[in-house]
Amino acid sequence: MAVFRWLSLILVVIAVMLLGADLVSTLERKIFVIRSLQDVVVLFGYDTKANLLVAWPLGLANAAVWIIESPGWLILAFLGFAFAIIAPSPKAVRALPPPPPIPR
Repeated sequence: MAVFRWLSLILVVIAVMLLGADLVSTLERKIFVIRSLQDVVVLFGYDTKANLLVAWPLGLANAAVWIIESPGWLILAFLGFAFAIIAPSPKAVRALPPPPPIPR
């Protein structure tokens, strides 16, 4: 389960970095910029959308294209939080101490 905790941390950090990059691009261009997950993957030289449409059945390909055309930071943050929920906390949760008595 430590792998899920580590992976969730990495995904959330990458999502925050992508959100910051979109914010900086918006401030530089003075227009609203949101990069999709496809735009981020294309930076690495891989065209995900074309390969999905060729290799997958039409129903699954449409759903996958809808996901990769969503904002990259949103998808990665969602996956990071989902992995964080799946992985249990390594520490045991202890009960809070009782509150002090109210003076009367």
